[in-house]
Amino acid sequence: MTFRRLLKNKACPSSISTATTVTASFFHNQLSTLFNKNITKSVKKSMMPGDETPKLSFLSQSNPITGKMDWVAVDREQYDYTQEIARSGYGDMLHDVDRNKKYYMAIKHVIKSMKGEGKDVTVLDIGTGTGLLSMMAAASGADSITACEAFPPMAKCAAKVLKANGFSDKIRLIPKRSTDVLLGEDLKERANLLVTELFDTELIGEGAIPSYTDAHDRLMQDDCVAVPSLGIMYVQAIQSPSLRLWNSLQELNLPNGEMISLPPKFGQCSGAPSLHDLQVDEIQGDVTLLSDPVEVFRFDFSKKKALKKEEESVQSVKAVANGQVDAFVMWWDLEMEPTGRIILSCAPCWTRNPGETIPWRDHWMQALYYPSSPSTVQKGASFDIYSSHDEYSLWFDTRKTQSSRPVCNCGLHITMSRNRLAQMNCSQRNHIFISMLQKYASPMKTCLVISDGNMLPLVAARMGFKKVFYIDNNSATRRVILQIAESNGLQQNISFLQGDVDGFSSSDFDGNQIDIVIAEPYFQGVHLPWQHIYFWYALSALKPHLSPQVIVLPQSMTVKAMAVQFRDLHKIRAPVGICEGFDIAHFDELIEKSSDTVDENIEPQPLWEYPNHRLSDPKILMTLDFTQPVDTVEAMQQKVELECTRSGNLNGLALWTEFKFSDVHILNCGLKDEEKQVDKLCWDRTSKQGVHLFRHSKEWQISDRISVSASFNPSNGDFSFDLSS
Repeated sequence: MTFRRLLKNKACPSSISTATTVTASFFHNQLSTLFNKNITKSVKKSMMPGDETPKLSFLSQSNPITGKMDWVAVDREQYDYTQEIARSGYGDMLHDVDRNKKYYMAIKHVIKSMKGEGKDVTVLDIGTGTGLLSMMAAASGADSITACEAFPPMAKCAAKVLKANGFSDKIRLIPKRSTDVLLGEDLKERANLLVTELFDTELIGEGAIPSYTDAHDRLMQDDCVAVPSLGIMYVQAIQSPSLRLWNSLQELNLPNGEMISLPPKFGQCSGAPSLHDLQVDEIQGDVTLLSDPVEVFRFDFSKKKALKKEEESVQSVKAVANGQVDAFVMWWDLEMEPTGRIILSCAPCWTRNPGETIPWRDHWMQALYYPSSPSTVQKGASFDIYSSHDEYSLWFDTRKTQSSRPVCNCGLHITMSRNRLAQMNCSQRNHIFISMLQKYASPMKTCLVISDGNMLPLVAARMGFKKVFYIDNNSATRRVILQIAESNGLQQNISFLQGDVDGFSSSDFDGNQIDIVIAEPYFQGVHLPWQHIYFWYALSALKPHLSPQVIVLPQSMTVKAMAVQFRDLHKIRAPVGICEGFDIAHFDELIEKSSDTVDENIEPQPLWEYPNHRLSDPKILMTLDFTQPVDTVEAMQQKVELECTRSGNLNGLALWTEFKFSDVHILNCGLKDEEKQVDKLCWDRTSKQGVHLFRHSKEWQISDRISVSASFNPSNGDFSFDLSS
C-alpha cells in the first residue's frame, strides 16, 4: 500500500512545532506526526475499538496561527496508529477497479496453470492489508495461504475481514513483517506462489527490492511464480514551462528597472532529491513531448537474485520536437503473470489508444523528475537519457549522473516545497505584491514584512523604503532569503528579525514606527488556506511599534464555499463495501473511526489536479478584517445555504480564500473566473484549497440546499465548519 495522501510531495518540508512532553519516549514516538496538525479533539475519541482507558501525555505545542503555545492531551499509544490509518491510501487502492480485477485475473490464471501441472499451490502474501489478495487466492483454489501484515491495526482488521468472508481457517495470518517471518515456524514450508502489492508511484519506493529479495532467499521455492511477475519502467522527456516554475526559483524583474537576482549556486543545484508526483494528465495542454517513451529498467519479481540494489542505464533517443528538457515523466507497467497477457499500466493519457478507458489512481501516478540542468534538443537529433536507481529511489538526467542519489546543496530546494516555488514564481501573485509596494514606497516610510520565506523584503528594499524589517521565524526560509539579499547587496537595507513578537522592543526597529505592514499569506506550519493569518496576530503584539496611520496589507480575507461533483477524488473517502465479491466492511469501519478521531472535516487538496464541476454558485462564508486588531474581534459564526443550480451527485464541498490588498488587487487562491466556470473548473495551481468529501454521494436536484456554517475563535485562531442538508 502507499501513504501518498500523507506523503505527497515528499520533498516538501514542514515546520515542526516545538513540543515538550512529560515523557521523553513519547516525544520520540510522536514528533513525526504532531507537526501535521493541532490535536484538538477528545482523547477518548482516539481510542481504537476494544482499547482500555487511554494513557495520557500533555504536550506543549506551538500554534502556527497565533504563534502562541497550546497545551494538548493525547493518548500516546494509539494516536500514531489512528492518524496513519486515517491518512493512508488503502481505500484509494481498493476503489481501483482495474487494479483489483487484474490481480484477481492473474491469481486465477496462475493457480489454474499450477494445478494443471499437478502442483499443490502454497501462497505467501506479503503486506496483506485487508487480506484481499489472499482471499482471491483462496477463492481460486490455493491449497494453503500464509499472509503477513506488520501494521497492528491492519492485521486486526484483516483477521475480521477474513472471518467475515469465511476464510479464517483457510488463510493463516501472521502479524509480522515478511523479513521477520520464520521458515518452519510461521511458514511451514517454502511457498511456490508469491502474491503481493508493495508498490508506490516509484514502483520501488516502499521497499519492493529488499522485500522480494528476502522472500526469494528464505521463503520461496526456486521455481516459484510471482503475481505480479515483472515490472517495466518507462521514461519520456518533456518540455513544460509550468513545470519549470515548480522546480527552480526565477529572477524577479521590477517595474522601476531593478531586478532581484539569485545566487549562482541556486541555478547550479540538482534540485530536490525526490520525485514530483501529481496527476500528469491534468497538465497535458502544457506539455511538449520531446521524445518517444523509452524502456529504462525491468524488475523481475519472480526469480531469485534477479533484482539489483543499484542499476544504471543509458538510452539514446531521437528528439521528436525542438525544445528544452524540463522534466522526465516516468511510469511503469506490470506484467501480472508469466505469459505477459495481463497488463496493468500506469501510462499517461497521451500514450493510450483513442477511446481507451484510463483508470484513475491517486496511489500510483506518473512521477516527474527534473534534470540537474535544462538542456536544449533539436528535432531529429539524438540525445541520451541516463537512468539510475538504488533500493528505494530513482533519478534521471540528460548527462552522466553521479553514482549516488542527487541532493540539494544550495538549501533552496530542501527548504521550499515545489508548490511554494510555484507560488514564488507566480506572475499574478507577484504583480499584486509589487503593485502595492510600489504604491506606498517612499524614502520617508518604513516597511515591515511578515511571512515565511518570500521575496517581499527584497522588493521593498529595491523600491526605496527608508528601512525594511522582515519577521520570519522559520530559520531555514530566513536563511534562504538572507542568501538572496546578500547576492543582491541588500543585507544592509533589511533587518532580519526572529523570535516572539511580544518581546520586540523599539530598538529592534531602530526607534522607527512602522508605516506599512505587508504579508504574503503563506506560513509553512499550516495547511488549510484560511490558516495563513499569523501576521494578524503578530500585529496585535506590535501595536506600540506601528504608526497611527499604519497601512495593513492584505486588508481582509474572504472564505468562499461551493458545492461540487468530483469525477474521482471523492473515492479516497468513500466506503469500499464489496470489492471483487469480498466484504470489506470491517475495513470501512476502521477507516471511518480513525478519520473521525484525528482528522478535521475539511482537508487540503490541490483541486486543479482533480476534475470537478460546480453544482451551486459560490457563496461568501466568512470575511475577516485585518485592519481591525484581532484582540478586539469577538468570536464569529456565520451560516450560508448553497442551492443546487445543476443536478448531479453531490460528493464534495470546496472552500477557498481570497485576500484583498485593494479594490483591484485580489489574491484569489481558489476558483478562477468564477462567473464563467461551470463544467471543468479552473483552480489556482499554486495553492491548495479546502475540501469536504462526503462518504456517501447525494443525488442533488435543482433547488436542493445544503447549509454550511463556519465559526472562528480569535483567541486561538481555530476555524470550524459544519454541514447539514
